[in-house]
Amino acid sequence: MTGSHLDLTTRRLASYVVNADFAILPAQAVHEARRRIVDSIACAAGAYLEPFCARTREFASMYSGTPQARIWGSGQRTSIEMAAFANGTMLRYLDHNDTHFGRSAGHPSDMIGALVATAEAYERSGEALVAAIVSAYEIYCSLCNAVALKSRAIDQATAAAVGTSAGVGRLLGLNEDAMGHALSLALAPNLHLYNVRRGTLSQWKGCAGPNGARNGAFAALLAARGFTGPSGVIEGKGGLMELMGQFDWQAGRGQLPLITGTHLKLHPVCYHGQSAIDATLALRPGVSPGEVEQIEVETYDASFQMMGAEPHCWAPATRETADHSLPFTVAVALEDGRLNSDSYAPERLVNAGTRALMNKIRVTNSDELTRGFPQQCATRVTVHMRDGRTLVHLQEYPKGNAGNVLSEAELEAKFTMLYQPWGDQGAARCALDALWSVERAQDIAALLDVACSAASA
Repeated sequence: MTGSHLDLTTRRLASYVVNADFAILPAQAVHEARRRIVDSIACAAGAYLEPFCARTREFASMYSGTPQARIWGSGQRTSIEMAAFANGTMLRYLDHNDTHFGRSAGHPSDMIGALVATAEAYERSGEALVAAIVSAYEIYCSLCNAVALKSRAIDQATAAAVGTSAGVGRLLGLNEDAMGHALSLALAPNLHLYNVRRGTLSQWKGCAGPNGARNGAFAALLAARGFTGPSGVIEGKGGLMELMGQFDWQAGRGQLPLITGTHLKLHPVCYHGQSAIDATLALRPGVSPGEVEQIEVETYDASFQMMGAEPHCWAPATRETADHSLPFTVAVALEDGRLNSDSYAPERLVNAGTRALMNKIRVTNSDELTRGFPQQCATRVTVHMRDGRTLVHLQEYPKGNAGNVLSEAELEAKFTMLYQPWGDQGAARCALDALWSVERAQDIAALLDVACSAASA
């Protein structure tokens, strides 16, 4: 079966990916790809010592492959697919990596572990990796823009699977026919359930996107060896459009690649909580937590539904639920003046003082703020003090949003802080210097030493 038998949408997407060469990428897209690599390596380093991430690395080290890729931090070798899973889970675990909003939302950097693993295994250049990242983001984000996956209980990990198949396919040098089949082979078996993000969240929340990326890499590797996928996976009988309804999935049609509109995070919390934490920290100098009478958190509806609509938000039993709780994260930020990985330690989840402050927090959805979403991700925090004072802060664009970007210095500060499990400030500086020039690397394997030789197994 050739690509000409694939449906029109699949062929159009495949054509975009195959022709998205590094030489034609806008400088802004290249720079944002660099920033996503820096940010992703930082997030993985920051999560390296987490017990769950150690278990994931141990699991991945049981596998081997030809060619092989390394597990970040330890440098152990494994298959491309398991490196994608382990490294992707590390960079996702802290909920500190990037976000995209369209009709669907997701974390496109979940794919970077798979793309780097493939580039390393096949000795691809920095230019090739950057082009693969931009292409993968375009497929991922354009699917999110085209259709509301959640409305049919489909999770963002589906976008990670198909986006990764595109990026890995580019790294493997697939032609349009094979690329179309890579996309098909990624979509057909990878309609992930949105249930992973409802109720008390499990450890799979941090694995779902990286698992989608793992499966996307597998799809592209199959296509490179001549495997074919269903011909009508998007438009045909039983295809994605039969499930979701008609939608227009376009890639490469904007003035700039979609990676340039994705958002970085300043705080390790669900993106819908970023502006609430910014607002809380802005108010904190005038607040003594013990003198608080009540806290009102007004936010947009997507934030309310994800982080403040359910009773478990006031009694999070897991780290994964806590970083999706406005009452918990606002209370901790007010008490500590910061939010970091230690904020989610098991003993903190049951801390009596934090729980008491959480019980003073009321979360509501605001029609005014909802109208501004997703261009804005605004939250208003109002603190009523026992002495009669009322303090208010409206954060319209959280720091790291495309409308309020992290500066290079702020991103480097985030990197240096999170890199500590792998090295001191001098080592972080050397790593940053290498990563900022990623497109000049002749072989990604050498560049990746900054992520693979910094910690012992």
